[in-house]
Amino acid sequence: MLTKKMNCPICSSDKTEVKFIKNKYQILQCLNCNHLFTNFKPTAIEIENIYSDDYFFNGGAGYDDYTLEKEMLIKRGEYYANKMNKYMSPGKALDIGAAAGFLLKGFENKGWEVKGIEPNNSMVDYGNKVLGVNIERGTIETAELNSEFDLVILIQVMAHIYGLNKALNTIANSLQSNGHLLIETWNKDSFTAKIFGQNWHEFSPPSTLNYFSKKTLDKLLLQHGFSLIKRGIPKKSIHSKHAKSLIKYKLVESKGLKWLAWSTVFIPKNIILPYPAEDLFWSLYKKN
Repeated sequence: MLTKKMNCPICSSDKTEVKFIKNKYQILQCLNCNHLFTNFKPTAIEIENIYSDDYFFNGGAGYDDYTLEKEMLIKRGEYYANKMNKYMSPGKALDIGAAAGFLLKGFENKGWEVKGIEPNNSMVDYGNKVLGVNIERGTIETAELNSEFDLVILIQVMAHIYGLNKALNTIANSLQSNGHLLIETWNKDSFTAKIFGQNWHEFSPPSTLNYFSKKTLDKLLLQHGFSLIKRGIPKKSIHSKHAKSLIKYKLVESKGLKWLAWSTVFIPKNIILPYPAEDLFWSLYKKN
C-alpha cells in the first residue's frame, strides 16, 4: 500500500526513507531520531477490520484462539500488579487494548479497581459478561477520560496505536497527579530483531504501526511529561497453539524460509511454552 510518506510520529521530521516493504506497506525510518514506523494511518472502519474476530480467532499475525491464553494472561496481570506494589498502592487502573480483560482480571485479583478500552466487540462482551470486568468499546485515540486513574497499562499495545501524540495526551490527562504509566513493548534494537531483520515477528502491518527502541520510547514519553522510573525484561509465556500459528505464518510469508513451514507440526498443541523475551521490555513512567 504505497502512499505519501508520513512525518515521523515522534520528532515530526519529514526526513524519512523507506527501510523495506512488508505486506505491501512501507516501513519508514526517521533519519533524525531513528524511529521505525509503518507508512499508514488507519480509518475507524479499517481499525474494525484489522481487529475483527479474525485477529483473535483465525491465526496468522493474530491469535489462533485468544481465549486459550486466559489463565496465563490473568497470571501475567498478577505478575505486573505485584511489580507495581514497589512503586504505588493499588488504586484505579486503566488497561488500553484490554482485549478480553485477562490482564485486568489479574490486577483486580491484586486489589485494583479496573477499567479497560478495547475496539473488538466480542472481546468487550467476553470481558464484561464472562469475567465481570468493566471494558468499554473504543480506542485510546477516540476515548474521553477523566483525570481519575492512578495507573494506565499498555501491554503490547504501543505498536498498534495509530495516533501516538493524541493518545499520550489523553493518557496524561487521564492520570491523577504523579500517576504512573506501564508499557510493555517490543525492542527493534534487540539482538533477535537484528538477526531476523524484515522477518522479525513484530513487523506485521497493518496491525503494527510503530517499532520502538528504549531510546525512542523514552524520547516520546519525555515529550508528554513522563519520566522513566524503572525498566526490565519481563517473564513471558505463550500458548503452543498461538506459537505454532504465528511461526507458520511467518515462515510462509518468508521467501527463503517458506519450505520450513511443515516443521510446525512438531509443536505440541495444548501446552504453555516459555518465551525467550530478549526482544521485549517493560518500562514504568511517572507523570511529572
